[in-house]
Amino acid sequence: MLRKLFKSKKESELMLKNEILEIEIEKLKNEIRKKDGFLKCKNSLFIEKDNEKKQEKNWEEIEAKLKKYYTENNELREVIKKSEKVISISHLKFNYLIQIEKYLYEARFKEVVEVLKKKGYKFAQDLNEYVIEHFSIEDTLKLELKKKLERFQKLEIAWEIKTQLLKGEKLSKIYSKHRKFTNIMISENKEFISDLDGYNFDILVNKGFSLDEIEELKRIHQDYISKYRVENL
Repeated sequence: MLRKLFKSKKESELMLKNEILEIEIEKLKNEIRKKDGFLKCKNSLFIEKDNEKKQEKNWEEIEAKLKKYYTENNELREVIKKSEKVISISHLKFNYLIQIEKYLYEARFKEVVEVLKKKGYKFAQDLNEYVIEHFSIEDTLKLELKKKLERFQKLEIAWEIKTQLLKGEKLSKIYSKHRKFTNIMISENKEFISDLDGYNFDILVNKGFSLDEIEELKRIHQDYISKYRVENL
């Protein structure tokens, strides 16, 4: 009887220990599950961060390419714009005189320009081989002037000068004190003095200009034409 009771007591203790162990095991399993979940989450975050870095790098590369294409497109548009503005001189009835200091703008020609202007040579078109040959300057400068003259005659000149030669000065410069007028001209796609050929200044009365202002605009136009426009021969 005692042996039976003892056995039952021992079994009960073992069962209790077993239950405790099972509870501890379950706790450990839960702890492992939590840690596994944490590690998976952390790993996922690392992957996301890595992907973000890769994505950021990709966007940087794309942005760099877009900037490059934007710059190239702008340069191309400028070339097209200049090409549209500048056409062969042989197709035009008129061209315009270029101030000699604007063409011989280099510092080494400063004294040469001053002497030429004193002698009455005010424009690039006034130069010719005879004038240069009989001009008292160093041989090196004389040779450079001859080369400049040859390039000018072939229209191998800067875009800005070539445009002025073929289309005249910009309206924004000629009418620098008449901002309202130049703004209207810009809205009408008129940029150079030649764009005013045939323009009816009198319609400006409908845009708020007084008769005196209109006469002033006409006078400025006529003065420039009479001074700088020459007929192509």
